[in-house]
Amino acid sequence: MEFSAGVHVLEAEGARAVLGALSADGARVFEVDTGGLTDKASIIRAFGEVVPLDPPPVYARSWDAFDDSLWEGLRLLGQERIALAVYGEFWVNEPFGAVQDALDVLGHVVKLLGDERATVGAPVALCVFLVAAG
Repeated sequence: MEFSAGVHVLEAEGARAVLGALSADGARVFEVDTGGLTDKASIIRAFGEVVPLDPPPVYARSWDAFDDSLWEGLRLLGQERIALAVYGEFWVNEPFGAVQDALDVLGHVVKLLGDERATVGAPVALCVFLVAAG
């Protein structure tokens, strides 16, 4: 699979192979499993357990704070390509509430990391995979 910045749906059956190939090709890969959790604090906690966030999140804070800490944590890795796979039952089919808010954050972080000015000349291609249950 070609590496493409953005938010994409990936079928569960092929996820392991795709992520393995991206990792072998030099991309940094993170896998976040939110299961059936749909509240803000649990979603942010699931990301914070796997993905470097800077500063570390305060779980009751705003989506803006999560957006900032996810962006900065990924930017500081110094990687040119990052793949982030998100597993959970509500990410693909009709996301709602906090899940939709988190998707909005992920889309914003993809955009900012790819921005030459925002990253001071060191853009990062972030590919977010929403893994559909198989």
